[in-house]
Amino acid sequence: MSAPIQPPPYRPDPATKALLERMEASNAPSYATFSPKEARAAMVKAGEVADMAPPEVASVFDRTVPTRSGHSKIRVYEPNADAANLGPRPCALFFHGGGFVIGDLDSHDNIARSIAVGADCMVVAVDYRLAPEHRYPAAVEDAVDVYSWLKVNAGEFNVDPDRLAVSGDSAGATLAAILTHVAKERGETIRAQALFYPLLDMAGGYPSHTEFRDMPPISEDVLAYFWRHYLGDDAEAIATKPDVTLSPIVADDFSGLAPAYIMTAGLDPLRDEGAAYAAKLSNAGVDTVYSCVTGTIHGCLRMGKFIPAAFDALDAASAFLKRRL
Repeated sequence: MSAPIQPPPYRPDPATKALLERMEASNAPSYATFSPKEARAAMVKAGEVADMAPPEVASVFDRTVPTRSGHSKIRVYEPNADAANLGPRPCALFFHGGGFVIGDLDSHDNIARSIAVGADCMVVAVDYRLAPEHRYPAAVEDAVDVYSWLKVNAGEFNVDPDRLAVSGDSAGATLAAILTHVAKERGETIRAQALFYPLLDMAGGYPSHTEFRDMPPISEDVLAYFWRHYLGDDAEAIATKPDVTLSPIVADDFSGLAPAYIMTAGLDPLRDEGAAYAAKLSNAGVDTVYSCVTGTIHGCLRMGKFIPAAFDALDAASAFLKRRL
């Protein structure tokens, strides 16, 4: 009998170790100690320190689209200056992370640009409503409404509505995953999904949640902070009734969902739920690529000045989207 396969050692790689030491020396407060307004400002400041310069794209513009709440702002990226001569273009919807409480189009501009360039597709980034001003299911409603609007109005952007993908990081990956289930229920096709360190099971309880409960930037107290603001006074009642629009991993059937690229970070409390979701997709016959960047932390795609390794995974995800679109 062969020896059992051992998991890789989840230790910081040199770049991540140096960053963690820098973070500890700075003695920066946890997001959980801030008001939502303060946490949003802290995220902006962190990005200014750690994020790489954004790649160039041919054009970027903002506009609003109608939703059930009134409207949502979107940001449209076109990587190709000759796009008008290329016919209807493939497109990836992108949803930023931030625990449904922080983050915006600017905080994740670099990732959206990188997908546009790497996948050679249009990217439509969505500025969904945030909690606690707009609690669950506001973010889900905005994601569904912008997706629905784009399916009907894709021609306005020279987008092919039959070549849509969804993508996002952290809470944004939750929204992207939810959309694949919505599309399946409607009998619509999403060509691919790219989920970066996704939040997929509000119940938690995975070994990585315990192993890295104190790991920045989303220690367990920060996760609890986000859920509290997102769900409000209904948090406990909602938690007793698992729903795909909160925890995509509780879906009864994963067959027929969009081909998936799922990236996790080895030192992330969310690592194991991302791996479990990838396994459910793969076991249901969905073409699934799972990549764990073993030596780094949650949010690493916005820390490119210090953690270059994560961008290998972003490049691989973009290549996956390009093949599928």
